[in-house]
Amino acid sequence: MRASIFLLEVKSMNKAQEEELKTLKKDLSAGQPKVAFSAALRTYGSGNVGPFTTDIPLQYKRVFPNVGSGNNPATVVFTGMVKGVYYFCYTMFYNGNANVSLRKNGQLLVSSRDVGSGPAQDFASNAAVVELEVGDSVYAQLSANREVFDDGGNNNTSSGVLLFPM
Repeated sequence: MRASIFLLEVKSMNKAQEEELKTLKKDLSAGQPKVAFSAALRTYGSGNVGPFTTDIPLQYKRVFPNVGSGNNPATVVFTGMVKGVYYFCYTMFYNGNANVSLRKNGQLLVSSRDVGSGPAQDFASNAAVVELEVGDSVYAQLSANREVFDDGGNNNTSSGVLLFPM
């Protein structure tokens, strides 16, 4: 008898926890804005991007996901549509005269460079966790008189994701 009562109590507790879990999952998915993107420099072909006489934002033309539409391939800038904390990263590829930086509202966050000589092909990456207000912009910038190379391998990429809203 005691075992039957205990079993009923456990089943009742499990049912209550199951309902609470369903409610929490629903609340989380409904209230959490979803923002994420990843993109590569080229949609097809291969070749250098740069050099240019001034610093320029890199235009990542091959967009993989763009959840939340924060990344605008036409303007090459990610614009924060949700106040929160974001994670951004980029990878650059070249064989000797590259300098790429990640910028928020024009201000330097992090950078990577390759100023070696010779035929070696190099990769460099960097990342930052950034707090954004609505309307803030983030982009990867190629420094003046520098260049990167890309081909069908999508070697130069930029990605970002909203970690949590504030």
